[in-house]
Amino acid sequence: MKRISFLLVLPFFTILIGCGPDTIQEGEVEYVITYPNIEASGFMKAILPKSMTIVFKGTKMKTLISKGEIFSTEVVSDETDRSMEMRFDMGDKLYYTQLTEDDLNELLHSQPNYEISKTSESDSLVGLFAEAYSVNSPDDTVTYNNAWFTMALAPQNATWFSSYNEIEGFPLVYDVERYGVFMHVEAIDFRKREVKDSEFDRDPSLEAISFEDYEFEVQELFDILME
Repeated sequence: MKRISFLLVLPFFTILIGCGPDTIQEGEVEYVITYPNIEASGFMKAILPKSMTIVFKGTKMKTLISKGEIFSTEVVSDETDRSMEMRFDMGDKLYYTQLTEDDLNELLHSQPNYEISKTSESDSLVGLFAEAYSVNSPDDTVTYNNAWFTMALAPQNATWFSSYNEIEGFPLVYDVERYGVFMHVEAIDFRKREVKDSEFDRDPSLEAISFEDYEFEVQELFDILME
């Protein structure tokens, strides 16, 4: 990614970043998912999800990962009231869970502890001004890519529930370690569009379960994918 000089960035930065209502209030970001530590082939290569979408309106977000008609997972979160709902759809397993404060603490502490430092790098990614952060983990030998975040979108602490919670802004490039899988996630497209409130609605066929049971179901799915 080409580094942009300060003089060239300043006008673009002023237009895109702004404050409050000057940020882009609704839209959709599409990401590609890769698995740098996995040599996937056969069934695994065919079944591992390769894309992710985040739809946002104000501070509310819906993150969707799916693989055709086989399965899908959704996370609906809102940084304003620190609320989160997770959804899982695979065959006859149709579940959702609304996380309590204790569940959110458990979720946060189950993720890697990163050492994050802001770098001097900046660039335009999918048409949005973004800044880079170096990422390291004292408890891991994995080499992490720089994470790239933008302040141009309405969610200003979009990763409040993750290992990146100390970074302000909205993620465009980052690594994820969850359910025993290491994934690299990189934005490939951004669309500013009207987002209807109904896009965050839950499918009424989903059954409520505990966060513990939800984690078990999703972990079982990824265990199958990684066999």
